[in-house]
Amino acid sequence: MKLSKSIIRNLIKESIGQILSEETDAEQRDTAVNQIANILIRLEDTGLNAQDILNDAKEAYEKGKPKPEQEMSPSNRKEPWTDADHDKQEDIAQKLAKDNPDMPKDEKMAIAGAQVNREKRKRNK
Repeated sequence: MKLSKSIIRNLIKESIGQILSEETDAEQRDTAVNQIANILIRLEDTGLNAQDILNDAKEAYEKGKPKPEQEMSPSNRKEPWTDADHDKQEDIAQKLAKDNPDMPKDEKMAIAGAQVNREKRKRNK
């Protein structure tokens, strides 16, 4: 696979687009509050006790909540890379270096790593 400038541009655009589309904490909180409020409004129409349901939901949440030692950390959030994945990243970075000799190594590795992750996600679907 030859990485052309257009492929690299698309990878960078995709990465920037993902960063820009991420919600802020305040936006996520507002969205969650609105979703819960809408559920409560619908419950009101059914005649069910909303407070009982909230208590049951909180209890279910507490049961399903990971223990501190099980919490997601960057090391266990994603499937670990194999040697082949590292080789693939290095191969992509070397191809980038040929097309863009002035690009810093960390940038090449970041782009190559993102490409490897995309390929892994596609394979695992």
